[in-house]
Amino acid sequence: MKQLKKILWAFALMGTLSFSLTSCKNEPKDSDLVTKAKSVIPEGITIDVKKGVATLTGEYNDNDVKQSTENAVKAIPGIKSVEDNATVKSESGDVVVSVDSVLKSKVNDILKGYTGVTAEINDGVVTLNGELNRSELPRLMQAINTLQPKKIEQKLLLK
Repeated sequence: MKQLKKILWAFALMGTLSFSLTSCKNEPKDSDLVTKAKSVIPEGITIDVKKGVATLTGEYNDNDVKQSTENAVKAIPGIKSVEDNATVKSESGDVVVSVDSVLKSKVNDILKGYTGVTAEINDGVVTLNGELNRSELPRLMQAINTLQPKKIEQKLLLK
């Protein structure tokens, strides 16, 4: 009987170790994601990753480089989303604030009143993620509509 208990305990321990080791392999470390992303971002752009969310800052030479950089970072396994706060130089060399960064700032101001809701902005399209009480949805949608985005994609889990 003692031998059987030892065997069962050993199997339980092996199962727990196996599960915890495979769980660790599925989530890459933020520092590893930064290292991978640095190989695809241009000079003048910096990256920070927290819990799989990549934040880009700095200055792009043009919009094409900005878009291709965003796409390249999004393609890295483990990156959940990209917040591109970097600006684009104009042909005169002046910095041009991207429309998305202005929209993102205004959307974030609205979202301060909605715990658990996040937004991604790309080419003027606002994608809402997270959880929200169903009764609060009309007020949130109306507030974001006043910013006149191209489109609002509502991917919220409504409670």
